[in-house]
Amino acid sequence: MARWQELPVPLDHRVRQLAVRIRMLKDRSGLSLTALAARTPYSRASWESYLNAEQLPPRDAVEALARICAADPVRLLALWRSAAEAWEERYLPPAARCGAPDRPVVPAQLPRPGAPQPVDGGEDGGDGGVRPRVVGVLGGVVLATFVAGLLAGRPWLGPEAVDAVQGVFTVRRGQERGCAVIRSGGFLHAGHSRTEVRLLDVGSTGWEVVEAQCLLRHRGYGAGAADGVYGPRTERAVRAFQKASGLAPDGVVGPDTWGALRR
Repeated sequence: MARWQELPVPLDHRVRQLAVRIRMLKDRSGLSLTALAARTPYSRASWESYLNAEQLPPRDAVEALARICAADPVRLLALWRSAAEAWEERYLPPAARCGAPDRPVVPAQLPRPGAPQPVDGGEDGGDGGVRPRVVGVLGGVVLATFVAGLLAGRPWLGPEAVDAVQGVFTVRRGQERGCAVIRSGGFLHAGHSRTEVRLLDVGSTGWEVVEAQCLLRHRGYGAGAADGVYGPRTERAVRAFQKASGLAPDGVVGPDTWGALRR
């Protein structure tokens, strides 16, 4: 039996359950990591990260392990779905999932442009107060401009919160949402979502799907209109991209596929 390293702390119990279960199956199979990699489309390093809960295993990897070990795939996939939900929550703060920032700045607490400012008009109450008053108004305008930029950028939000501030996604099949792919921080982004873990499959909808469709198009895999609806055409594009990238062509966009799309 392999001597496993300690799982990360803290770790959501749903992810821990999956990691413990696939470790047990791997031990039961008697296969080394190298042998496991040889019998699946996933590398030794990938399996090591899956088994140590450093990365969420793709659904196809979990199914392959169940098949190799003659385990109940239904039970194992139930654990995987639960772990996938927890994995998403790890990257998306609860407040952002509700569409609100973690630490919102309340506009009412900020100085308003043109608001009266305390002025020392001097003993005679004459023009001595004009200059301070003008400076105060200009200062309020500058501060308001800065705050507007701060609110637009929302630096206190995690990467996933981009989806929350995009607004509620409404399904409009065939309606192009627009793609403007840029490279930032060494990774590709289309401006619709910053996710690297969200699982997408046929039937999925949302800004994450738009992001994936834009990235696929950028790489030369036509997925039709970037409308945020994961249909058969998008699935075919995903499978073709996965196959060309040396990934399991399961048609599901998960952590490995996101990583390849954003590189």
